[in-house]
Amino acid sequence: MNIKQVQKFAASYLESTQCHFIEKSPSSITVKLSSDADRALSNRPYYWSYVDRTGVEPETMTYRWSFASPSIEDRATKSPISYVMTESGRIIQEDVYFGSRRLQQLFEVVSQAGQCVTLFEEPPRGRPGPLGSLPYTAWLGVNFKVGYECDMKREELYNWGISLATGVINDNFMDTLKDRKLTPRLPSNVHLLRNGLSLRKGMTQLESALERKLKNADFTWAVEAEGRRQDELERIRHYYRPMLEHMEHPDQREQKEALTARFQQREAEIDWQYRPRVSVSVLNCGIFHLPGID
Repeated sequence: MNIKQVQKFAASYLESTQCHFIEKSPSSITVKLSSDADRALSNRPYYWSYVDRTGVEPETMTYRWSFASPSIEDRATKSPISYVMTESGRIIQEDVYFGSRRLQQLFEVVSQAGQCVTLFEEPPRGRPGPLGSLPYTAWLGVNFKVGYECDMKREELYNWGISLATGVINDNFMDTLKDRKLTPRLPSNVHLLRNGLSLRKGMTQLESALERKLKNADFTWAVEAEGRRQDELERIRHYYRPMLEHMEHPDQREQKEALTARFQQREAEIDWQYRPRVSVSVLNCGIFHLPGID
């Protein structure tokens, strides 16, 4: 990310959390955080627990973020945070650039907040008048990450959606969304169709469809990985078993137990490293209300 992209990303987050912009310039932003943004960014859990207990009006923090990447020497010697006292209170100054702690924190906060969203497509131009209404269908969209794991690893992403009205599955759902204008607010002159599927049922159908697809995949890699696992197990068995067979003297009992434990540990490590397996996880999901009856 270049400096302009970093600044655009940070400003977009601040706007989405209803922060109050005090000053904007081509290279910096001065902003008073909203309550939601302060909870996420200021690392003041005790203060916010006090606010929640007593119900007092919170006093959020003010930041000035400068979007100019410092030199390597400045990063090593200069403190990333400084303070300025003004008539309106203290302003915390930070350099925000790709690789900075603050930008990393913003990435994490946005990722956590965006794991499940509800969005509506903005109606097309020429929509019905005040007395008309467009039907919208709810879609459950899910980004799955599939990992093919052994002593090597490969990952694939599947962005699927299912209509909660009809059960139709779109196996390229994010491409369907990418050119649409979405908003978190329900547009006017729109009515939502009744869902025929619950969220749980819709998710179950997506998981079943993905499972069927994965079962038909090429598993040559798994056969090869299993062969490597057996080769590695046979190799360490040839190493340990002769030593264990020669430890028959009673005085060697403790040594034999220790060597047996090490042998079993190595077997377990090789089994974990080479055994082929497929893992499926959900990166994020959302309910997307789109025009039409699908």
